[in-house]
Amino acid sequence: MNRLTLSIITSLFCVTSFMNCAQSNSHSRHPVTSIETQPNKKRFKLGEEVQLNMQTKLKEGVLEKVDIIIDGRLVQTSKNLTNTYIYKTTNFGVGKHIVKVSVLKSDGVSGDNYEEILVTSDTKPIKYSYQIVAEFPHNITHFTQGLEFKNNILYEGTGQEGNSSIYQLDIKSNKVLKEYKLESQYFGEGITIINNKIYELTYKNKIGFVYDLNSFKLLNTWNYKSNEGWGLTNDGHSLIMSDGTENIYFINPDTYMQVKKIQVCNDHNIVPNINELEYIKGEIWANIWQTDTIIIIDPESGKVKGEINLSGLSGTIIKSKGEPIDVLNGIAWNPVTDKIYVTGKLWPKIFEIKLIKNSN
Repeated sequence: MNRLTLSIITSLFCVTSFMNCAQSNSHSRHPVTSIETQPNKKRFKLGEEVQLNMQTKLKEGVLEKVDIIIDGRLVQTSKNLTNTYIYKTTNFGVGKHIVKVSVLKSDGVSGDNYEEILVTSDTKPIKYSYQIVAEFPHNITHFTQGLEFKNNILYEGTGQEGNSSIYQLDIKSNKVLKEYKLESQYFGEGITIINNKIYELTYKNKIGFVYDLNSFKLLNTWNYKSNEGWGLTNDGHSLIMSDGTENIYFINPDTYMQVKKIQVCNDHNIVPNINELEYIKGEIWANIWQTDTIIIIDPESGKVKGEINLSGLSGTIIKSKGEPIDVLNGIAWNPVTDKIYVTGKLWPKIFEIKLIKNSN
């Protein structure tokens, strides 16, 4: 290689390096936004106002706009670097809410920042204990996932792969009047009855089944977005579904589209592990998984209105073969008699109970 060739290559390398450096230096930086809440806390009671103070830092470029988005909904747009927004918690309800500030510059470069705020219920739940009114036999092999009355007849959905079924039962004798057994790959979960159809969830298959109430014939299947299916009930219009979180979903029983979602929250925090559900006189009753508690939920707001302490109920049970029982799970309200029944997974008894309001 002669000196002329080397000189040309060196010159081209310098020019290329200069262009790359120039291009690198011209890359626009993302704007940085800080979010501050006033009062300076992350948990608020429903009804409180929250002042959100946003400050956006630009080291270069021109600001195009600042969007404030709460739970995916645009609530304010501005072109100022500093914004103040009054967050009215009553407008968004109880539960966790995500505040997103999205900043866009005129060159198209944007930056996002997030803050999570928890809004707790402004209502203190009424505390209840219970009285056992009557006891009925229950099959000790039934891993109860759903329990519901229709036309004075009891229906039950059970779980576990290879042992999942739906049953029509005579509550007094525990005699099986009708049964449909699921295929072994499915773990049955909550059931409910609406429009002369039985709807059933599965645990992790993300698939639901629809049966004819009278014949138990499988009519249809449907899919849901939740990773897991847990409890199921209805209000006469919508399917009401839990998935083991604090969320409860309302689903159109014809289109299977989600109508709305609520978050369950008491006066201290969200309430996760929502399991088996029952709709009773305009309220949602829910088992809390792995506890002896049933909560009463306002279906409009998600606020916990009541807490039923059923501790000691399982202690009244002695299984004939000495096998352990599993958790409390199963709530059924008979609208014909206005009586409430509870049971658990692998329990030998179903209990009719009466609520007793605590004095304090």
